[in-house]
Amino acid sequence: MKLSIICLSASVALTSLAGLTSLPAMAIDLGSITKSSAEQLKAAAKDAGVPFQTNAMIEYAAKQLNLSEETVSASFGSLLKVARDNLTPENFALISKAVPDTQSYVDKAPKVSKSSLSSLFSSAGEAGKKSESLDYLNSAFEKLGLSSKQVPGLINSFSSYLDKSGYKEAAASLKQGLSLL
Repeated sequence: MKLSIICLSASVALTSLAGLTSLPAMAIDLGSITKSSAEQLKAAAKDAGVPFQTNAMIEYAAKQLNLSEETVSASFGSLLKVARDNLTPENFALISKAVPDTQSYVDKAPKVSKSSLSSLFSSAGEAGKKSESLDYLNSAFEKLGLSSKQVPGLINSFSSYLDKSGYKEAAASLKQGLSLL
């Protein structure tokens, strides 16, 4: 028996119990209201920037690239670190809004010491900043056992997952922050 029929029956019973004249009753399918409300809530949450589950993105990338989740998490952190270093705070905030645990991933990134060459880059302006980022990524990915050939796959996996999850601006910002690669 549908919930709407129960409501109709209860309405008729109450009307006859109270001795009131019967009014036309309308059936409401509460199941469809609940379903559409859930869809509306989901859409509203996405519009409000409620973050998706980052671990699902890590699992997706790990399966897609045949890597361990630990390696993918650390590589995502490395890429986030470079994106943060190469984006304006406003553009990186788009990523942080979509991925609220951004800092925890950056913390998982391998710690690498700056080479003397990398230290020289830091005083060479924008071009030096990009060179320093490349030097960091090369060292970090080497520590993770990843080749430079795997970097585009990681970037595409993360950005496409963000995009498909409704965070197009965050995906575009991530790509922009990593465009030096």
